Amino acid sequence: MDYKKSGVNIDEANKMISNIKEKLNDNADMYAGVFSLNEIIEDYENPLLVASTDGVGTKMVLLEERKRWDIVAQDLVGMVLNDLVCVGAKPLFFLDYYATGKLNSKDGAAFLNHLINTLEEVNCKLIGGETAELPGLLVSNRVDVAGFGVGIVEKAKVLGKNKVKEGDIIIGLKSNGIHSNGYSLVRSLLNEGTLKFSEKIIAPTKIMVNQTLAIKDYIHAAAHITGGGIAENLSRVIPDGLSAEIYVNWKFNDVFKEILNAGVSIKEAFRVFNMGIGMIYILDQNNLDKIKELLPEEEIIELGKIGSGDKKVRIYY
Repeated sequence: MDYKKSGVNIDEANKMISNIKEKLNDNADMYAGVFSLNEIIEDYENPLLVASTDGVGTKMVLLEERKRWDIVAQDLVGMVLNDLVCVGAKPLFFLDYYATGKLNSKDGAAFLNHLINTLEEVNCKLIGGETAELPGLLVSNRVDVAGFGVGIVEKAKVLGKNKVKEGDIIIGLKSNGIHSNGYSLVRSLLNEGTLKFSEKIIAPTKIMVNQTLAIKDYIHAAAHITGGGIAENLSRVIPDGLSAEIYVNWKFNDVFKEILNAGVSIKEAFRVFNMGIGMIYILDQNNLDKIKELLPEEEIIELGKIGSGDKKVRIYY
């Protein structure tokens, strides 16, 4: 008996990492990733490091079956860095965790290459991670991934509820679809046959890092709309005594129409999914034109306003 016969193939893991070693530069053979702050620290008076971690969730089942490692990578970056940027932080570096019941170096390398390319789009570096072969724990050779991102922000420019005030307006950026939340419900609908699979079911998470960084000086708060929908996520940036009034006046993505037709109530759908809004911003009304100027390629959805009230989010269908 040896390690390979017990289910762990070290050679396959080494083969996987060898495909991206040149892209990791000096971090390729390190026990931990190293990132120098020398080139950026001089731009900050009181810098804060910001960290976020997340995964892709059970959407992995649908993506792995179809070997859509490009979507896996984009989903992972989106889930981690869309959260990070909500406090106004600029992403610096990223680490990944890739776990599987039986390692396939070709699939693993494809994921890592897509991950590196996706991170480059938001000027963030992959500086390391972990590859784990876990026979008996991840059955049927399943794959799971997680990510950890670190960014930097000037303390005085941290976005959040302390800057939100009555009279502010609420706007949103459209999502690409379901993104990476609610897939246990989606897969149940697919298994029941009430929802038919199509590519729009697995559309990748829209990465909204560059957009948010472009306008961060003109907004008070940002909310990434993930699991829990608009109400749960937006409430995190609403101060006590104020209420976000949201008016549903936008067109739902086709995939959400199909989910509603599959038997999910509108109330439940809004509790689980983003329903077509990927990121929400709160800002002074006077800054709306500037936001539109800075984001010419985005369709800005005017969602509502901040008023007084005990309920932090009110959604009017």
